[in-house]
Amino acid sequence: MKVYHGVDWIAPDEKIAIFKETNHKYEPEHMHTFMELVYIWSASGCHRVNGQSFEVQRGDLLFMNVGDTHSFETDSNMEYMNILFEPDFLSDQLSIVESTHNFLSLQLFREFHEQLVKPVPQVKFRGKSMMELEELLETMQSEYIEKKSGYRMLLHGYATILLGMMFRTMQDNFKTSEFRDVYDMLPSLLTYIEQHYAGHITLQDLAKQSYYSPYYISKVFKECFGFTFTEYVQQLRLREAKRKLLETQDSVVEIGRSVGYTDKTQFFRLFKQSFGMTPQQLRKM
Repeated sequence: MKVYHGVDWIAPDEKIAIFKETNHKYEPEHMHTFMELVYIWSASGCHRVNGQSFEVQRGDLLFMNVGDTHSFETDSNMEYMNILFEPDFLSDQLSIVESTHNFLSLQLFREFHEQLVKPVPQVKFRGKSMMELEELLETMQSEYIEKKSGYRMLLHGYATILLGMMFRTMQDNFKTSEFRDVYDMLPSLLTYIEQHYAGHITLQDLAKQSYYSPYYISKVFKECFGFTFTEYVQQLRLREAKRKLLETQDSVVEIGRSVGYTDKTQFFRLFKQSFGMTPQQLRKM
C-alpha cells in the first residue's frame, strides 16, 4: 500500500497545504503521515475509509486521521478540495502520532468530546452550513495561495473554525428534521441553479429536477438557507457581475445581460442595494 509522507506535500514552515483538484476519477488505497480533510465540491462517488464505504456528493466533508486507509472512485470527474496538515499544526499535544487519535481531548474541542464518543469520517453539510463552509474553504485557499503577511496565523485560526464546524455538524447529522429526507437533494439543486441562473430559472424548474412541489421546495429553501430561492438567484447573479466588472473589460450593460438582467435599470438598482455603489463606481475604485 502506498504511503504519502508529509514532507512531499507540506512545507515544513507552513505545516498545512491546501489543494483544489479536478478531473480526478480514482485514487487507490493509501495512507499518510498527516491529517487530511477532503471536501467534495462537485460530482458524486464512493470513498472508502478504513474499509468502510461512504457515498459522497457536494457538501460532504471527509476526515482522515494519521494512519487511516483511504481510497475513492467516481463515474465522473470529481472536484474536491484537500486540506492537509501535520499533527502539530493545531497543537503541540498532537506531535506524537498516538495522541492524534485523542483529537477531541484537546482543550480546543473538549466540549464536543462527550457527544461525539465515536466520530465518523463523513460529515454532511447541507443548506446554509454548506454555503458557509464553502466560503470558509475559498478564503483559506486564497490565503494559502497569496501568502500575504500573517497568512500562517490566519490559516491556523481558520483551520480551528473549520474543525469546530465539522464537529458541530457531525452532532447535527444525528438529529432529525422534517426536511431531513430532502437534505441530500439540496446540493444537486444548488448545482443546477449555479448552472442556469443566467437564464429564466423558476421554482417549477427545480420541481422538475427533484419531483417535489414548487411550494415544498420554496419552504425547504427558506428553512435550510435562511433566504428565498429568488434571493439566492439574485446573490449569484450579482456576485458574478461583480467578478466580471473587476476582471473583464466588458461593458456594464453586457455584464448585466450575461448574468440574467435584461433590464439595465433593475440591474443598477439591485447592484447598488447589494454593494452600496453602482457598477461604474466599483470599476473606478
